[in-house]
Amino acid sequence: MSSTEKPALVGAGPLAGLGAFVIWGTFGLYFKLVGFAGPLEILSHRIVWSAALTLILVFALGKRKQLWALISSSRTLGLLFLSSLLVAGNWVIYIWAINSGNALEASLGYYIMPLVMLILGRIFFGEKLNRIQMLSVAICTVGVLNLLVFYGHLPWIALSLSTLFAFYGVIRKFVPADPIAGLFVECALLTPASLIYLVWLQRHGELAFGNIGIEQDALLIGLGICTTIPLVLFAFAARNMKFSALGLMQYLNPTIQFIIAVMVFGEAFTTAHMVTYTLVWIGLGVYSWDNLRTARQNRRKS
Repeated sequence: MSSTEKPALVGAGPLAGLGAFVIWGTFGLYFKLVGFAGPLEILSHRIVWSAALTLILVFALGKRKQLWALISSSRTLGLLFLSSLLVAGNWVIYIWAINSGNALEASLGYYIMPLVMLILGRIFFGEKLNRIQMLSVAICTVGVLNLLVFYGHLPWIALSLSTLFAFYGVIRKFVPADPIAGLFVECALLTPASLIYLVWLQRHGELAFGNIGIEQDALLIGLGICTTIPLVLFAFAARNMKFSALGLMQYLNPTIQFIIAVMVFGEAFTTAHMVTYTLVWIGLGVYSWDNLRTARQNRRKS
C-alpha cells in the first residue's frame, strides 16, 4: 500500500465503525416490530436472508475471487465457522432480551464491551494496558458486581453479549477476509441448520413467515438488510483500525440502546441500575480521557 492510500484507509475504518454502531443502536426498535415471531425464528431469518443478500453482493461487486480464497482454506473456514457461532449466539440473546423486557441490561452489555475488547486486545494483539486503563476496567467491574449484590445474580445478558461479540471481533481480525465474502461464508455455514429449523416450525404450525401477512413477511426478509450492512461495516473497521479504538467508538451503540429502553420501551431504571451505570460511565469516561490524552501526545511527538 502506498503512502497516499494509507490515510484514506485509516479514515475509512473509523467511518465504517461509526456507521455500524449507530445502526446497531437503533436495531432494538426493529426487533420489537418482528416480535410476532419467536427469537429462534427471527435468528434463522437473519441468517438465511443475510446469506442471500451477501451472495448477491459477492457477485454484483466482483468478489468471487475473495470468496474462493476463503472457502479454499480449511483454516479460514474453521475460523469463520467459529465466528459465525459467536455472532449467532450474540444475536439470539439480544433478540430475546429486547422482546422480554431486558433491553436495558442489553445496553449494559454493550457499554462494558469496550473493556472486554481492551482485555482481549492485550491478550491477543499485545496492546498494552496502562494504569489508567486498568483503573477503568476495575471501576466497570465494580459496577457489574453491584447488580450481583442488589439482585443476587450477575447480569448474564450483559456479560454474554459483550463477551461473545468481543471474541467475534477478535476472530474477524485474525481472518484475512473481505467483509462481504466473509459474512456470506459465516451465514452460509449456518443456513442449513436455520432452514431445517424453519421447516420444523412450519410442520408444527408455529412458523410466522407466510402465515400472518405480507407486511410481516417483508419485515422478516428485511432482517437480512439490517443485519448485513452493519456487520460488513464492523468487519471492515475491525481490520482497519486499532482494536481498542474500535471498542472506544462503540459507546454510541449502547447510549442509543439505553435511551430507547428507558424512553421508548419504558423499562424501569432502578437505584441499582443508577449505581451500576454511573460506575460504568465513570470507568468509560476515565478510559476515554486516557485515549484522548494519549492521542494528543502522539500527535505532538509526530
